[in-house]
Amino acid sequence: MAEPIVLVLTAMLIGQIALSVPVLLIKQSTRAYRISLVVFLSACGVLALNAIVPAIIPDWYQAYTVIGFPMLFVLCPALRLYIQGVTTQKSWTQYTLNLKKFVLLWPAIVVASIIATLPSQQHQALFVTDEIPTGLHAVVLAGAMLALICAWLVECGWTMVVITKRLMVFRAELKAHYSNLDDPRIFATKRLIFMTMCIWVLALSCAFLSSLFGHAILTLGAEILTALILIWSLTFFAMQQTTPLLIPALDCEVGSVNALDTPSSQGTVNKYHKSALDTDRSARIVKKVTSAMQDEKLYLDADLTLQKLSDASGVSANYLSQVLNETLKMNFFDFVNHWRIEAAKARLLAGKESVLHIALEVGFNARSSFYKAFKKETGLTPREFRLNR
Repeated sequence: MAEPIVLVLTAMLIGQIALSVPVLLIKQSTRAYRISLVVFLSACGVLALNAIVPAIIPDWYQAYTVIGFPMLFVLCPALRLYIQGVTTQKSWTQYTLNLKKFVLLWPAIVVASIIATLPSQQHQALFVTDEIPTGLHAVVLAGAMLALICAWLVECGWTMVVITKRLMVFRAELKAHYSNLDDPRIFATKRLIFMTMCIWVLALSCAFLSSLFGHAILTLGAEILTALILIWSLTFFAMQQTTPLLIPALDCEVGSVNALDTPSSQGTVNKYHKSALDTDRSARIVKKVTSAMQDEKLYLDADLTLQKLSDASGVSANYLSQVLNETLKMNFFDFVNHWRIEAAKARLLAGKESVLHIALEVGFNARSSFYKAFKKETGLTPREFRLNR
């Protein structure tokens, strides 16, 4: 019999998912990419039932395992597709669910159909009492399940790698277009990815350590409570993202796959391979952009973007990005922050204004981002810079 706290926490988890799914699908503009999250959450809800079905309705447990076993193989591809949807350059309305990524789901469905034909005693031995299976039917089924679980663990590791790489590329693309990463949409996106990473690390760590030491690292109640907190956080930040966060495709990317959906090495090598910029023209663009920053003090705009700087300087966003990366050896984010830090230095030495006031005045949105950028630029904190001069 399951502990009462396990039943309560499982009910809360399933209730959280049941309430979140309709809300996530209400907004039409975000519905397309949120379908992957809904699939992921639904699979989590079905898998959570494993804690209460044997205790409350044991006669239905075999039917539950037929449905529940394939749900395990929905998690990885659904999570990858959701992260892809969150970080894509495409319009959310053009985003589609790629069923080719659910490669392990189809053999899992075949195995589930075999589970449905198991005699009840053999099902009890395999799924409840963990006894060694007897009979060819049960032995073949156990072997197929073991092979699929091993493949699933490999897929879990691969999912971690894919999400991590995509996050790194996404952050680089953000820095190529935005001068501040404190925008609420960017904040929500980063938290979404962080929560999905936490969920995956928790699941993999518990599975690996439990098998390593031969016993569960966390109690069932603690696992469900942690999952409840993480899934609540995931759905909360997903609902916060009500407007698209799109990274504009530059001219060099038009007609090709966007940078986030291209292998990083290929994107890096080929990004500017068709550009007609030469050294003299690059120098003229640097002079023009520098004049725009000096004369109009564009860096004071906390919402300055690559496109705004392009409009103000009269240089195409594509050429501007190329010159920043190839001639000045910095991305747009670092370029603008350099100007902001230089302006902050003068104000730090000129008077006794607070560091926060100076940070906001020169274009930063938060004290923390100002400190980080200042330390990176000068090797000192603003306070240390003021005292040492």
